Amino acid sequence: MSKRIKKRREAGSTFEHNAALIMGIFTLIVLCIFPLVYHRYYFDILETKYQFYCAAAIGTSVVMLLYGIISGRLKSFFSDLRLKERIRGLCITDWAMIAFWLCNVISWLLCSDWRWEAFWGTSGRYNGVFLMTVYLAVYFLMTRFFRFKQWYLDAFLAVGILVCLFGITDYFQMDILGFKEGMVPEQRGIYTSTLGNINTYTVYVGAVLAVSALLFMLEKNWKRMLWYYGNMVLASFALIMGTSDNAYLTLAALFGLAPLYLFRTKTGVRRYLISAATFFTVIQCIDWINSAFADSVVGIDSAFNLVANLSVLPLLVIGLWGIAGLVAAWTIKKPNPDGTDTMGRWLFYAWIGVIAAVVAAVVFVFYDANVAGNAERYGAISSYVVFNDSWGTERGYVWRRSMELFLDKLTPLQKLFGYGPDTFMLLMQYYYDGKMMDGRTVIYDSAHNEYLHYLVTLGIAGLTAYVVYLGSAIVRLCKGMKDRPEVAAAAFAVIAYAVQAVVNINIPIATPIIFQLLYMGLSSAANEKNADEN
Repeated sequence: MSKRIKKRREAGSTFEHNAALIMGIFTLIVLCIFPLVYHRYYFDILETKYQFYCAAAIGTSVVMLLYGIISGRLKSFFSDLRLKERIRGLCITDWAMIAFWLCNVISWLLCSDWRWEAFWGTSGRYNGVFLMTVYLAVYFLMTRFFRFKQWYLDAFLAVGILVCLFGITDYFQMDILGFKEGMVPEQRGIYTSTLGNINTYTVYVGAVLAVSALLFMLEKNWKRMLWYYGNMVLASFALIMGTSDNAYLTLAALFGLAPLYLFRTKTGVRRYLISAATFFTVIQCIDWINSAFADSVVGIDSAFNLVANLSVLPLLVIGLWGIAGLVAAWTIKKPNPDGTDTMGRWLFYAWIGVIAAVVAAVVFVFYDANVAGNAERYGAISSYVVFNDSWGTERGYVWRRSMELFLDKLTPLQKLFGYGPDTFMLLMQYYYDGKMMDGRTVIYDSAHNEYLHYLVTLGIAGLTAYVVYLGSAIVRLCKGMKDRPEVAAAAFAVIAYAVQAVVNINIPIATPIIFQLLYMGLSSAANEKNADEN
């Protein structure tokens, strides 16, 4: 009997090892090859990325299925006892992911007048039932079989260097890859690197910055710390030179929320201040670059320009480095009596107070500018705080239309389950004539707000399922990040994405990479749970 148990455990260990290897190869494909893939440059960048990701995901799923059949594990998995155990072991994130997929299917079958478009997502950004099914399969394969090691993030950052460098050279209008040949001049500034639109590029670079910054702030080995610091500096340059206003939400999430995790140790405080000083130094350097190479660079026409134009920016940079130096000297020279690196909880609570004050100030400014009618008080930033149709590069217009669609055009069933996955453009085209911009009629294929987009296309049920899925996943990552720098890095990349999604869209160019980081982080929690049960 003992020999049987031993053989069974050995077979199980071999299967788990090989399954982890397969999912590890898939992870490297998504993190290292997918960002660089292109065919006809920007002209079919979305279709190329979408097809590549789906092919890789489906191929991996087939390999895992065949291996499960050959090894006999699939039969064991679907046995009555094991299947019941697996179902009972599903967490809230698992159920929410399943519910989100079911909402896509229900919306497609019961609510949509365009079944083909809703299944494939061909009227939008290919976020139809098919891609959601692929995401579902990858989610369960990754969270059950992948083994998360920090070197996967090192590989992600290594490829991120190339993507960032291509973006920076595009800022200098070098176009070293020839991507912009044949493009109309007015579109050249809104496409960059190997990812297409600057907003999509910002999602990816924001993840690179979040991962490199968190690993820098947590790394103990000085050589690896310098590696992460270099990546953080490069990503900071690339993010600002991407010229997308969406980047400031990534920065708000990273620098605003990271202290809640970092300020538990003196090292975390030191590294955070160094990171903040470094970022403002990068802004100052870009300002100098713009002055010295005014005829060669694209230039910054975004929120960063407001900071770069501050006359006190050099003093701010010097002040931040001074504070970082003083805090570093104080924390190093006065170690804790017990030899630990911990900080008191007072700094954590103080930062919560800072966050509350900032949120209150933002709410007041928006109220004062939009409700109280005092927009003239805000001068240079009035375009950011006054909400109208032009706000956020016409996002105000499309958000207003989105709410009109949901409230006035959808049936009760469609309010619950939406009009069909990624059918937003068809609705806009049917009910509205479009918006005139630069002499052209523009029909939006997305709400440019991921949550609002899901409200219209998947209804209240679909949006709720997605928010519970993403929110519970982030909570699980936060619970699992203690003494796991790689999980913390993945968590903040996902948090930055979730915040930026308020003004951005889900597009299968950058989103699969963010989801892969999410699945990688969740795999640690799932694997630890399974280890405890065994």
